[in-house]
Amino acid sequence: MALKPKKTDEASTRESIVKGEEAAGKGLGTTGRGRSSMSSAEDQTPVRTVTPSRRRPAVVIGVVLASIIMVGSILLPSLSAIISGIQKSKASAATATTAAATSAAATDASTSDAETTNNYMNDLDEHYQSIVSPLEEKLKDSPDDKAALINLANNYLNWGSTARNYASSDDDQAHIRELLTTAEGYYDSYLEFEDASAARVNRALCQYYLGDQSGAIKALEDFTKNVGDFAPAWTNLGMMYQETGETEKATDAFNKALEVDPDNAYGLQSYATSQLRSLTSAATTSAAE
Repeated sequence: MALKPKKTDEASTRESIVKGEEAAGKGLGTTGRGRSSMSSAEDQTPVRTVTPSRRRPAVVIGVVLASIIMVGSILLPSLSAIISGIQKSKASAATATTAAATSAAATDASTSDAETTNNYMNDLDEHYQSIVSPLEEKLKDSPDDKAALINLANNYLNWGSTARNYASSDDDQAHIRELLTTAEGYYDSYLEFEDASAARVNRALCQYYLGDQSGAIKALEDFTKNVGDFAPAWTNLGMMYQETGETEKATDAFNKALEVDPDNAYGLQSYATSQLRSLTSAATTSAAE
């Protein structure tokens, strides 16, 4: 029997490495969950040799991820500023749109109010013109017609005093002055024929509305000295005092109007009473302050 020659240490070592690699190739695998599965010889731990070629992809991936994270951290503030700027721009645009809509609505409302006022003035002019035109035609035929004169004076006064509530332009104001001046002229013509208390008081009103407040007040003061029982004179004098800030005189005049007309023959008690309440309330408030 021939003896086999002993393997040298180098050959023995090479064989061990080969067997170890074969065992390692059989013992390692990848399951669906990514965990290692061992061979039946669980007590053996194979040695895996990681070559540089296997390590390079992992290193590259790691570097790429690190670069992405670094770039993202640098860009994040810029992106935040951009988004914030977009949001602010949207908010500014919304505010501008709202302001424009509000301005447009205000303009429309103002235009609508002006149109409404013009319509009132036109209707008022048509109404009174239809009244005074036939009276003026009648007066041409009969210049001494006292009824025509007083009716013309009263209608022009009512026309002008009512128009004062709707005047919105210089032309409107000029129109009102023309109406009141015409009324004043007709009162003067009427008073040449008859010295009537109502005509005196109404002429003073024309004077007051035309801007001569002191002259109108003096006219009624002189009138009430001679005719002290005419309630309309006291009521209108009270109104003039009140509007010019002479509250004590206004209070006395309104009380006098109630005194001389206890039966409310002229229908002025309600107005005089309400103005007295207003004056009393204003005086109380002023005293409390």
